[in-house]
Amino acid sequence: MIAATINTHRLLTRTRFPRPGCWSRFTPQDWYFVRDTLARDEKARAGFNAILDDTTAIPLILDNDLLFQTIVQNRQAARALSPELYFYLIIRHSLHERGIDDAIVADYMAGVCADHGCGPEKGPEEINRSVDRMYSVDYLEALNEADGYEHFFLHVQCAGQYLVLASFYPDYIERRSRRRGAPDVGYYEEVVISHLHAARAHVLADEFELEDTLRRVAAAFPIARRALNHTTREFLSLGR
Repeated sequence: MIAATINTHRLLTRTRFPRPGCWSRFTPQDWYFVRDTLARDEKARAGFNAILDDTTAIPLILDNDLLFQTIVQNRQAARALSPELYFYLIIRHSLHERGIDDAIVADYMAGVCADHGCGPEKGPEEINRSVDRMYSVDYLEALNEADGYEHFFLHVQCAGQYLVLASFYPDYIERRSRRRGAPDVGYYEEVVISHLHAARAHVLADEFELEDTLRRVAAAFPIARRALNHTTREFLSLGR
């Protein structure tokens, strides 16, 4: 019982609260990148700065495909960005290409990826160590021992962890499956959806105004996961 309690506490201290509004966490360097990529002269930059005062314009600005093309073609530029901006651009572009035009889904998934510490600045060895650590946590044991409110945070944490794995490390998962008989990518997709629904059904989802967001992410995830698997293989080098 003591060991299980310690395990639950350890998981809860690792839990990152799902925070919508990914763009609100962008750094000044992020905004300089957006501005300098889209506004090439002083007059255009002055106009760009004025547009940023209108927060409703920000999602439209970030949808400019030149931003995505720049980060996949210029790895050095991508490494200077926050994980929030990097993953928002990757996810938003990938989902839009597959017909998912829900910015809330892209925003939530980008926040999850950023909070789990993945990003373009890490080398393959560091990424692989991070992925291995994601497998080491026993959520089922923790959920069995957790109280009612702890369940919500554990469901969110588990869904987020496996969302990152299934979306950006499909080849790593498949290699692990072949070598060790571990579950394949489809299994992790089911885990994500199951835990999102469980978190959505919890009373805290309504209190934190996340019920609708979690529902939308769960509904979109099968297509979103496949879109990001394609993007990872086509443009990125995560987990290779």
